Amino acid sequence: MEPEKLINALIFAVEQCAELGLDKKAAAEKINISIAEFEQLMEELPRVREAFEKGRSLAPEKQAEAALLKRALGFKQKEIYSEDLIDKKTGEPIETLKRRVVSKEIAPDVRALLFWLKNRCPERWSEKQNGDDYDLELDEDEKDL
Repeated sequence: MEPEKLINALIFAVEQCAELGLDKKAAAEKINISIAEFEQLMEELPRVREAFEKGRSLAPEKQAEAALLKRALGFKQKEIYSEDLIDKKTGEPIETLKRRVVSKEIAPDVRALLFWLKNRCPERWSEKQNGDDYDLELDEDEKDL
């Protein structure tokens, strides 16, 4: 593989890791290099450092986007309930008597879905109506009103 293609692939991978919200250590692990090698690459190749910084700046936006889409489509979540035997003197749990895991399905949120669609496909989902779409003809007696 050509060095330039390899560097571009590395830059892409670093930016993707940063967009996921990974720190330098986790990003280095993800691309199978040591943190020392990662730091060295960031020093020697400004494009790698810039890609990491760019990805980090996009991370909150990507996370918010993913959360909105998750809420819009609905999701499943597990909740853990437990009953503990508590020491009356110290207030600390002695042992767990019952433990159950309940799987709940969260219904899709219509408002989140509409928000998503209005922003992703405004030409189809905008509430604003374009007056040019309608061709109305009035009768003679309706024109006087």
